[in-house]
Amino acid sequence: MNLARIIIYSFEYSHYLRSSLDSRGALVVIRAMRRIADSGRTVVATIHQPSAAVFEMFDDLILLKKGGNVVFFGELGEESNKLVSYFEERGASPIEKQENPAAWVLRAYAGEHSSSVDWGERYKSSDEAATVHTQIATCKESAAPSNKIFFSSTYSTPIKERMYLMCVRMLTIYRRSPPYNMTRMVISVLYAFLLGSVFIQSSFKRGNVTWSEEEAAALIGTVFLSLNVVGTTAMTMAIPVAKRARDVFYKHRASGMIGHNSMFLGLIVAEFPYLLALSFIYAVVYCATAGLLTTAASFFWFVLFFFLHTASYSYFAQCFMCLVRDEKASGALQGVWIGLNLFYAGFVVVPQNFFSFFWLGLWINASRYALEGIIFTQFENVSTQVIASAGSPFWYSLDCETGYTDTCSASLLDFATFFFGGKFSASNRGIDIGVLVGWNLLALFGTWLCLKKFNYVNT
Repeated sequence: MNLARIIIYSFEYSHYLRSSLDSRGALVVIRAMRRIADSGRTVVATIHQPSAAVFEMFDDLILLKKGGNVVFFGELGEESNKLVSYFEERGASPIEKQENPAAWVLRAYAGEHSSSVDWGERYKSSDEAATVHTQIATCKESAAPSNKIFFSSTYSTPIKERMYLMCVRMLTIYRRSPPYNMTRMVISVLYAFLLGSVFIQSSFKRGNVTWSEEEAAALIGTVFLSLNVVGTTAMTMAIPVAKRARDVFYKHRASGMIGHNSMFLGLIVAEFPYLLALSFIYAVVYCATAGLLTTAASFFWFVLFFFLHTASYSYFAQCFMCLVRDEKASGALQGVWIGLNLFYAGFVVVPQNFFSFFWLGLWINASRYALEGIIFTQFENVSTQVIASAGSPFWYSLDCETGYTDTCSASLLDFATFFFGGKFSASNRGIDIGVLVGWNLLALFGTWLCLKKFNYVNT
């Protein structure tokens, strides 16, 4: 058998019908396929209710019923006489003169009068099925090495090319999905302006103004909201996109086109530029309106921490969708992730108020490290003083005395240290980055493993 002369060509007839191809156009396409077959190559086609002229051009037919059970497999014969004889001999109503065999056979085994006949079981017990099984067994038992078909690899292209093509494809899909990408960009800009504009009156006079404890706490609160609102939006919108990509991948894997490694890399690469752009745009708008545009270094740290946090939400959305069957189950996992990040971030309940095993949630929480990283990298370059309210815990922490005539104040950085009970610190920057990177790597590994092990679509 000359492998160079074997080509499997898949032709989806229904696709051309949906593309408004008329019967003459379909006939022209099938004639081209017929000429390829006559040249010694194998053509495999899936057809749906073809015309009689198209149907007569095929040599063999495998007919399936619901569930993928075989109803008929064999030669059609001249003018489909073998197909017609097979069904008529087993009780099907006779074909009418000039009737299309393709339409007749569908009515014969799937029509309203066929419910009492299990054509799948009849085929299994037929001589035709026995002949096919004998031929398959003969091929398996053949000892001639020249008759064995084998390939040096599972796929027709090298791994690098498959990964490159998959990345290009996923980037193209994302570029052609403005409802997904533009929506999350617009939402991010809107929230950045709304949260940052709370401080817009004093943002350009930071060196000449002082803040109260309430205003400083509000600034910390807007950073907390920024992380969780944008992160929640990213996760919610990523889940349906990940499901569509996952389901298509299952079908492509079943057909032998791509493997899980290529799909995994494609998902990462497709999300990355949009997450980076989202983080950069949010940082520009929020920092400009809140008065945190101080140095290039502080802006870089804001973008980095915001990107790592948002990426963890998006990549865990992909992981959850590959782990479970449907969006409802994924939504349950999403709720757990978001709830834990809200409660253990260190703002709703400040770190010094946690006790016992609750510390575990604080130390493994992604939002906690992003919040710590952003607050302490931004506040260290801000000269605004926070005035302590007389008799407040912050006032006592500064050793202010009753009757003290001068203003009792401290820097924003000192206030942040007090606000978090000394549990958050600028010296933890390396730990903050490391934990956030770790969460992203865990999400990516989970996605890779789930793509490799699970399949939730019938292929």
